[in-house]
Amino acid sequence: MEVLAVTKGVRMSPQKVREMTRQIQGMHAIEASALLGNVPRKSARLVAKTLKSAMANAENIADEWDEEVLRNRITELEQKVSSTNNKKRRRSSQAKINTYQSYLDSAHKLDHTMLYVKEATVGDAPTMKRWRPRARGSASPILKRCCNIRIVLTDQF
Repeated sequence: MEVLAVTKGVRMSPQKVREMTRQIQGMHAIEASALLGNVPRKSARLVAKTLKSAMANAENIADEWDEEVLRNRITELEQKVSSTNNKKRRRSSQAKINTYQSYLDSAHKLDHTMLYVKEATVGDAPTMKRWRPRARGSASPILKRCCNIRIVLTDQF
């Protein structure tokens, strides 16, 4: 079963944060947390925060999902898949069905000692644009980049 955590709008360049996410990909979650705790970088603190959130999501997943509600959602989505001709909607609905089905098949509570980092990605967020005055009345752009951190944990290695 997979668990997801996303931190959006992080005020740091994606290039700097990607260095840390590449290092933890495929690691045991506790080892990754220990590694990130020993790295003296702001990006390591931000990725560690997202990883900690994903681990908490894994422990508390049983509180969010009731079996009857999930079965109702699955039947609604299956009806939506059969009635639509749009490939993109059908594919996204099928992905949701698979996710809900994995929740039903699992024990609904994942032990954080058994979790692995399946995927750790960093994407671009909207860039803030500022201007710096230059000589002779001109100006140069300053791009203050932001990023989104996405970590997926799984209990299967």
